Amino acid sequence: MHFIYFDVETERAASEVGGWSNIEKLGLAIAVTHSSRDDEFRVYRGHEATALVDELRAADYVVGFNLRGFDFRVVQPYVDFNVSSLKNLDLMLDLKAAAGHRVSLSNCCGATFGEDKSGDGLQSVEWWKAGRHEEVIEYCRQDVLLTRRLHEFGARQGFVKIKGRDGRPRILPVPWKLDAEPAAPQQGSLF
Repeated sequence: MHFIYFDVETERAASEVGGWSNIEKLGLAIAVTHSSRDDEFRVYRGHEATALVDELRAADYVVGFNLRGFDFRVVQPYVDFNVSSLKNLDLMLDLKAAAGHRVSLSNCCGATFGEDKSGDGLQSVEWWKAGRHEEVIEYCRQDVLLTRRLHEFGARQGFVKIKGRDGRPRILPVPWKLDAEPAAPQQGSLF
């Protein structure tokens, strides 16, 4: 299977566009992809969204964390193709279903292999506005790498770990695979 791991960073924060119901107005600052086929990272800016979607369309599956509720919605205004029609695996949706509540990428990666994210989305917006674009790219690149590592770990082991709301570690079963289609279609969105 050819997976494209994918994440975006935005030009604006939700508070600047009237809240989370207006994700499409956040503006695409940077998108980073990582191909399981050639092990290459690629960086796209807003004006390169068509090339980004071309790469995503070439994958068997696009894999992300909150892909449907966020990343696809940020990219959609830049292209004339329905991005949500791409075959995709949104890791967050499976983990939310298993945990019974939303869990963060940082929580999962910290509990599963002891590595947290290097920052957060609001910090990334501040860097972008300050012209610190290379830091935004590196932050996004790290999120893509963590997403890939989490997917691969879950696919090989059949579970990932989280720190539960009570502070205790929990093991969540996941249906992810590296050599076949996902076990069952996911449902829902964060919003």
